[in-house]
Amino acid sequence: MKTSPLITGTFIAITLALLCAPLFAEEKKPGNDPIAHWLNSHSDELMQGTLAVMLVVGDNDTEDAAALTLDGTIGALGVAEAMKLMVDQPRPRDPSAHDGFPSSHAATAFAFARGLSDWRASWTTASYAFAAGVGWARVEEGYHTAAQVLAGAAIGVWIAGVSLDNDGFILHGGDNLPDAMLPLDGAPAAHTFGAGPTVVLWKQSW
Repeated sequence: MKTSPLITGTFIAITLALLCAPLFAEEKKPGNDPIAHWLNSHSDELMQGTLAVMLVVGDNDTEDAAALTLDGTIGALGVAEAMKLMVDQPRPRDPSAHDGFPSSHAATAFAFARGLSDWRASWTTASYAFAAGVGWARVEEGYHTAAQVLAGAAIGVWIAGVSLDNDGFILHGGDNLPDAMLPLDGAPAAHTFGAGPTVVLWKQSW
């Protein structure tokens, strides 16, 4: 089920507004919030676990959604890490750091949210709330500024959207297989993705 562009846009706007709040607050030392600490420590595990469960126990539709969500998340992480090498910005808690911009945690969390909301509209609220929580946690504990988190969020939503529009950068499966990979009758075989992921790079099968 595809997410309505209006619903997606609304939640993105709300999320970004929440993330902008620290810009207007007084500067303070990194907090010691247990929720922020948990999100900073375990958000990656939560995303990986969710996708693993979807791949292992889900139907064909769910497996495809997990593959495309993983594809967009990996793409967003790659873009964020590449930008860190080009943009020299410190972190609030570490002025000597050179990898502050953008937040790769925010990029992957928002890419994850974009993928899940595209799969199930009913997951939109929860997935974007989770992504916003990750962004807040990065600011709360001084790993990033709000601007660095906003940049990561924008990258995540954008790259995941491009991945979905192109049926993935690297991972394809099920109904998303390129024509060259389909059986002679043109229909994807049952459990195509479950039989093993197909590696595709910019529409070229390998």
